[in-house]
Amino acid sequence: MFIRRSSIKLFNSSLISQSIRLDLNKHVRFYSSKLNITFKEVGAEGTFDYRVKYFKEDSGDQISPWHEIPLVNKSSSTENTIVYNYINEMPKNSNAKMEVNTKELYNPIKQDIKKGQLRYIKHGNLLFNYGCLPQTWENPKLADHLTGLMGDNDPVDVVEVGSRVIARGQVKQVKVLGALALIDEGETDWKVLAIDIEDPNANKINTLEDLEKLQPGTVEKVRHWYKVYKVAEGKGENEYALNGQPIDIKQTQSVISETHHYWKDLIGENYKFKLE
Repeated sequence: MFIRRSSIKLFNSSLISQSIRLDLNKHVRFYSSKLNITFKEVGAEGTFDYRVKYFKEDSGDQISPWHEIPLVNKSSSTENTIVYNYINEMPKNSNAKMEVNTKELYNPIKQDIKKGQLRYIKHGNLLFNYGCLPQTWENPKLADHLTGLMGDNDPVDVVEVGSRVIARGQVKQVKVLGALALIDEGETDWKVLAIDIEDPNANKINTLEDLEKLQPGTVEKVRHWYKVYKVAEGKGENEYALNGQPIDIKQTQSVISETHHYWKDLIGENYKFKLE
């Protein structure tokens, strides 16, 4: 990744496969015009029982944030801008490793456990909000078209680079700016850079170049943080595909589209049946 005179050098868009430039309108298949959801914390933070659970506002029925929150927020999208729903797992300035648990019923947010202990990021507190895109999945059995490596078996990660702290569990609407192709322990682990559409600078930040002008060095901070954050755990540095260069908005949307189709393959056509 190169920064020069407030400019960002992007990965060459001509190298992306035309076969994955999919119709992004297909994302809204399970879309509901109003999210109609709420969430609540259950159990004490810092314990094995802590969860953030999601429910339908009208009925009170529990839902899966991964499977039942739509990927695209159609009511906020325009002809020129696709707006995605974003699940915030970790507020910036925090270090408890929280994630949507893909293996537990209804996929609540919970703290990761490693070797029988609650996991905290030893490298330090997050510089930015961190979460994921619902209805996406990085397939561990198929090589990513750009990196050539298998996916990490999780929803697509998002680094929200806005100025505000977003509460854990909150679902926000974001527009993507680009993405970095992190290779984490040999697996593709995309880090999508996005901004909350309600952020004070959202109207001014529409590309990575805009981000660099208003918040100089942000892309480099993200790139470096995820490269070195596991060193404090006794592991080596992570690597990046594409020479560490970020991909642009259209390429990022194509990556998201591809992982959305992998998610549909994962759950099958009758996703409600799969949740039962």
